[in-house]
Amino acid sequence: MATRVALVDSQILFRAAVRALLERAGYEIVAEASDGEEALARVQERTPDLVILELTLPGLPGTEIVRRAKQSGSSARFLFLSDRDQREDVDQALRAGADGYVVKRDSTEDLLTAIQRVSSGQTHFSPSAAEHLLEMALGRESARSDGATLSKREREVLRMVAEGMSNKEIALALGLSVRTVDSHRAKLMDKLGIHKVSELVRYAIREGILNP
Repeated sequence: MATRVALVDSQILFRAAVRALLERAGYEIVAEASDGEEALARVQERTPDLVILELTLPGLPGTEIVRRAKQSGSSARFLFLSDRDQREDVDQALRAGADGYVVKRDSTEDLLTAIQRVSSGQTHFSPSAAEHLLEMALGRESARSDGATLSKREREVLRMVAEGMSNKEIALALGLSVRTVDSHRAKLMDKLGIHKVSELVRYAIREGILNP
């Protein structure tokens, strides 16, 4: 079955362009909305698998849509597609429960990759958003009382994991074996106090490091 997608953006022409792109790629667009209140209603009525939305919208902001949808029991995945990528924007999206964050200046290939990953249960953040995550992670690392530090290679692996890359993809990108990537990943997670891969992106929230 095709992934059911809801598109939420105040710009009608932009929505039309994204819709055409996704339909060509085999996705089913089940709802569209141009403001926050309408978007929340469509998500609750149409029960999409994936919601692609802007951060700033008339009425309810995108982050509030995510919060309310999740509170109402929605099982949808949420991917922000925004023209803003400041640290506070990524912070707000993560706190709301976003599964991914892509900026509008990214390529269509980047967007399709993000959609595939998020809709399949992974997380995906564009390079600029992932950089913010890395900075916050390293901020926590430097604040740890045990003085643990990440190596240059571990930092590279952390950045790629935050972007949603698999161990095989990281191995190919860095010219390493998958086993070596596994080792780096395990070590950096241990240093950062993380015990599950799925928690890597969200650990900063749990540890309260998003407000340095």
